[in-house]
Amino acid sequence: MAALGIIGLGLIGATLARRMVMSGDTPVVFDLNPEAVQSAVSDGAIAAGSSRELAGQCELVLLCVQNDEQCVAAVTGPAGVLEGAQTGSCIAVLSTVSPATIVALAARAAECGVHLVDTPVAGRGMFSVEDGSMSVLVGDDGELADRLEPTLRRFCSHIVRAGPLGSGAALKLAHNVVVYAGFAAMIEAVELVRAAGVRDGLLEQVARTSGALSELSAFHIPYYKHFRDDPHASEEDRMLHIAAALLEKDLGDAVALGRELGVELPVAQMLSHAGSKVFPASD
Repeated sequence: MAALGIIGLGLIGATLARRMVMSGDTPVVFDLNPEAVQSAVSDGAIAAGSSRELAGQCELVLLCVQNDEQCVAAVTGPAGVLEGAQTGSCIAVLSTVSPATIVALAARAAECGVHLVDTPVAGRGMFSVEDGSMSVLVGDDGELADRLEPTLRRFCSHIVRAGPLGSGAALKLAHNVVVYAGFAAMIEAVELVRAAGVRDGLLEQVARTSGALSELSAFHIPYYKHFRDDPHASEEDRMLHIAAALLEKDLGDAVALGRELGVELPVAQMLSHAGSKVFPASD
């Protein structure tokens, strides 16, 4: 049985597959997009025809899909992971999904003798996977986290044991509130000084010196200016639409979790429809 499978070959999943190949592993991969699978195979991965087929070959499945619906379908849907998973195998959900989704899927997996745990990632996206600087937020404090750590260490520098099942997912949603609020604030400020005729770059300089500018917001600003000012390739626009949809989904999930827990999140609620401003596609 192969050690590792990766389902979902978007920016994170595809980069993760390449990093695993470069570090000496040969992951089994699956995505609904055949071109994404073929690209991973050309980098040295092994293709599977479905999530079920992949799970039958792997002791550990890393799930890197975009949202809760895709996560549920990949795990419990027709030809999903649980139809092929071996007893004692593990599904690690790197996707940003709600804690309720994690808890429900873990219960379904347990019925099949399979472990499922939330392991969302925090960092600079594919760039943090490439250089191994990603943080992974694990919803487990014990033996399952110990079991996952050698694999996670191959693409991350920080493993945060967030607490019981679902805690990693909750921590990631809270983290994204901070990230997206920072992005939105800096974008508004950038546009304000631009309109006022202030020399480009001075706001970033002052905010960095004062400590107001986070590393992630500083990382995002040149990309935002490029997306705002330069012609877009169609692939760029596709990625921007995905990023905007994920922003709105994540903040909506955070607001919903806060409502469930009796915590008001007015900033997250206000920003929950700001995706197209933070990630400005050309159409």
